[in-house]
Amino acid sequence: MAKYYHAHKVDPDKCRGHMTCLRQCSSQAIRVRAGKATIMEELCIDCGKCLSVCPSGAVVLISDPIAKLPKFKHKVVVPSPALYSQFDPSIHPYIIHLALKQLGFDDVVDGNISALALGNAMLEYIKGYKGRLPLISSYCPSIVRLIQVKYPDLVELIVPMDVPREMTAREIRRHLPSKLGIKPEELGIYYLANCPAKIVSIRQPAEKAKSWFDDVISIKDTYPILLPHVVNVKEEFDPSMVPEDFSFSSGWSSTGSIIQSIKAENWLAVSGIDHVMQILDDIENSRLRNVVFVEALAHMFGCLGGPLNVENPYVAQSNSNKQRHKYESHPKREHEDIQRKLREGYYSLEHAILPRPTEYFDTDLETSIKRMKEQERVYQKLRQIDCGCCGSPTCKVFAEDFVRGQVKLTDCIFLSQSQRTDGE
Repeated sequence: MAKYYHAHKVDPDKCRGHMTCLRQCSSQAIRVRAGKATIMEELCIDCGKCLSVCPSGAVVLISDPIAKLPKFKHKVVVPSPALYSQFDPSIHPYIIHLALKQLGFDDVVDGNISALALGNAMLEYIKGYKGRLPLISSYCPSIVRLIQVKYPDLVELIVPMDVPREMTAREIRRHLPSKLGIKPEELGIYYLANCPAKIVSIRQPAEKAKSWFDDVISIKDTYPILLPHVVNVKEEFDPSMVPEDFSFSSGWSSTGSIIQSIKAENWLAVSGIDHVMQILDDIENSRLRNVVFVEALAHMFGCLGGPLNVENPYVAQSNSNKQRHKYESHPKREHEDIQRKLREGYYSLEHAILPRPTEYFDTDLETSIKRMKEQERVYQKLRQIDCGCCGSPTCKVFAEDFVRGQVKLTDCIFLSQSQRTDGE
């Protein structure tokens, strides 16, 4: 079984076994055994919901603060578009760039140009696509992992195109060292992330051998030290300080932003893991008709609802809308250039995204069939009320855990009670 990296963990000293995380986990990756929560690494999709709902604060982020970042001769940060929405719309986006430079970064580069180009390339790709529909966006790493774990038959529908943050880092990596006259290894590129899945997608990508980024930091960790610099810069800021070539876009930070950016038709936008799963169920059962593309994001409001943000997502959405009207500008992209790069594979993923293997299924088909039959036999013995008292999220999962050898039948309180009654 492969070793999977995750950007959060359970602190057993803080865990009180409340089971809130178990009931909220959409990928059914959490178990509570002996009063402590554990995360099954092959099932976790790093959506971060457990980080938000744990009443004891026992689920903690694994992230390095800026102070511990490796030393490079030249450091570049690519912020998540969600970063801007954490600030009042009266704060010009360029103020945030200047504040980031005061934290020690030499350059701040937005992914908005890559997002705009990729959106148009995706539209061209779908026009020429002749396979099974609808296609599903690859932008949200939690959704990609959800499909790998819970909907392996839909993996082939994920658009095989890279994401704006990686394309932006690739361009920086390829061109900036020669421009600055430095060695490639002297350049450090960082992503400022809004959710744990973005951290994982950089430290352990699903679609490439290695990310173009050197590391990633969270908005939640960075905001407290960034805010004072933003306030100070704002006091001295004048709009004339903004360079002529500066451009700003809220990017793909909110639900439907991909569709809006290219004015696509017959595309569907959905956000929130539970809502996404309803759509994926419809796709699996061939109930989603007249839709050619689904933009799926793990968090309500898209990236604006990421658990590593600091602002209320409703406020963040309001900020983002106002910033879009006040500051947004799009550099022109040549249609012929996009088509040429699409043909050359410039936007393509390096490796195909494959289903994620789990402990339950075996490469031996006969063994897998036996396990499935045993799971069904055990499931029929249960009350099928999904109470969660056994420490598994549902009765079906309990039956699966039994087949894995992780629980005993008497861990079900009803079977245990029945056994005691029979014994009497």
